[in-house]
Amino acid sequence: MSKYLILVNKNHKFKDNNFHLVETNSAYAKVYLEEKTYQQFLKLKDYIKKKGYDIDIESGYRSYEEQELVFNETKMQKGLEHTLKYVAKPGYSEHQTGLALDFCLKENNNFYVDFEMTNHSVLEIVASVSFQFGFIIRYPKGKEKVTGYGYEPWHLRYVGKKAALDIYKNNLTLEEYLERIEHNARNS
Repeated sequence: MSKYLILVNKNHKFKDNNFHLVETNSAYAKVYLEEKTYQQFLKLKDYIKKKGYDIDIESGYRSYEEQELVFNETKMQKGLEHTLKYVAKPGYSEHQTGLALDFCLKENNNFYVDFEMTNHSVLEIVASVSFQFGFIIRYPKGKEKVTGYGYEPWHLRYVGKKAALDIYKNNLTLEEYLERIEHNARNS
């Protein structure tokens, strides 16, 4: 199985980062990503640019300590219920792999992040083409019970083109995709 299919969620702790991280050229913040993830994001970004939108990376790799800070700050600002719905506990965050990113939108010299992009057409465009570059919308609408997190159309996860296409075509989450692979392996 591809190293890009590692499962990190509320029930699967991330163990070690074996991925080669590179600094991105994000205009929003200093961000690191796994090298191939970043290369594919640049291709996605170029494609989206041709559609008239400028996206960039708002958040990528986070250390355990950074994830702890994000979790605690969100809890202070928005409460525990919101935090548990949208922010992973330290050690259980995909951001610690370097394979996940939150993208932002730049319009009129302003950056729009997370919920500020709600109902913006760029979210639909990214969702409809991201699989071509190896990405999935990690926390899709209607799959909250499967992923354990609320809908986040700005949170992309690199899984590779073949897996991303299968996940997209079959309306699966990463959990459902990996479960299907495991089921097929047991029954073959």
